[in-house]
Amino acid sequence: MAYITEEELRDLTGITETEVGDSELDQIIADAQNLVDAYTGQSWSTSDSNHSKIQTVTRFLAASLIYDSLPATRETELKSQRYHEKAMAMLEAMRILGSGPLKVA
Repeated sequence: MAYITEEELRDLTGITETEVGDSELDQIIADAQNLVDAYTGQSWSTSDSNHSKIQTVTRFLAASLIYDSLPATRETELKSQRYHEKAMAMLEAMRILGSGPLKVA
């Protein structure tokens, strides 16, 4: 089960289907979820106490990946970086950031 939906991600970013199609968005969501699992060293279920926070982290990582997928501009680079930093800060605050892959700025 995906941690987030296309609708939630589109609401967060304002990205339209014209800019990023549904199939690409589905792949971005899957990639973000895989990153969360790799960062934390576990998969998450709705019964986990931190599930709602993990959903937010996944939204932020997916938003970062969306902006990475768009043509590179200063604005898209900044948005990608900002969302990635928010996700990492949340994981650090939750004290569950493992030794997963780190994005190099």
